[in-house]
Amino acid sequence: MRTTTWMTLAATVLLAGCSNSGKGLSVSAASRGDAASTPGSPGAAVASIDAGNGLTIERLRLLVKEVELEGSAACAGSPTGPTGPTGPTGPSGTARMAGHPALADRGGSGDLRGGSSSGDDDGDDHDDGDDHDGEECEIEGGPFLIDLSGEALTGGVHWVAGLDVPAGTYEEVKFKLNTISASHAGSDAGLLAMADAHASVLVEGTSTAIVDGAPVTTPFSFSTSMEVAQKREGTIVVDAATGANVTLDVDPSGWFKAADGSLLDPADQTARGAILANIRATIRVLHDDDGDGHDDEDEDEDHSGPDD
Repeated sequence: MRTTTWMTLAATVLLAGCSNSGKGLSVSAASRGDAASTPGSPGAAVASIDAGNGLTIERLRLLVKEVELEGSAACAGSPTGPTGPTGPTGPSGTARMAGHPALADRGGSGDLRGGSSSGDDDGDDHDDGDDHDGEECEIEGGPFLIDLSGEALTGGVHWVAGLDVPAGTYEEVKFKLNTISASHAGSDAGLLAMADAHASVLVEGTSTAIVDGAPVTTPFSFSTSMEVAQKREGTIVVDAATGANVTLDVDPSGWFKAADGSLLDPADQTARGAILANIRATIRVLHDDDGDGHDDEDEDEDHSGPDD
């Protein structure tokens, strides 16, 4: 019998804990780095991250093309039936089951794996398919956009999406950042903007330099279409009443710094490889039920104390 599970995406970015429906898996985002205050419109200030060497980051967008949740609970099917993804976060059809012998008739749109062939020169991390051993069930769904600016950029954990998945135990969750086509974006303005920019990561901010003894501030932007896949292995229990939460943790404060702290100019093509390496190294997936931006397993170890 063929089983299909569906994904529900939330409409807005809200503070963690304020909008979690209490079931399924919620997805949050956390951005790290020292906050800076840069002049905005008269009488206002723009919250930003100090990226060093005169750079500040004022807006960060990450396009999550796909989330994969693997484990025996995924084989149970949807608790709510085929309602399909909803909300203006860019539904791409249905979330899908993958990797199970009974699911040869996969359905859905496009490749079940959801991988994008962006063809850019940034060096995609192409999935080699090792995650699918033919014995595990997976829930796959997306895309949705993480769009952080202001207070959401400079502190705290912020809820971005909800996955209506069966309660039970899962062993792995993976996030895939990648580009999408305009047709994949649907009518969502945020996803369409990323599709138009052919970007999976888009950074906007300002650069301040001293010119003739005076500071001159100009806007900058940096985008890449590279694929980034990050996963967390380990038990995640989705409780039927309280659900569970994972956080995509990002630290962009060092993206434009070389190992010695000097500037990696976002406009310099020769610095691009080092910038992309920094991006890959500073994105993590956390099991974060309490929404504090720290992995629950690490906290349990810290609080366990020495053996008696």
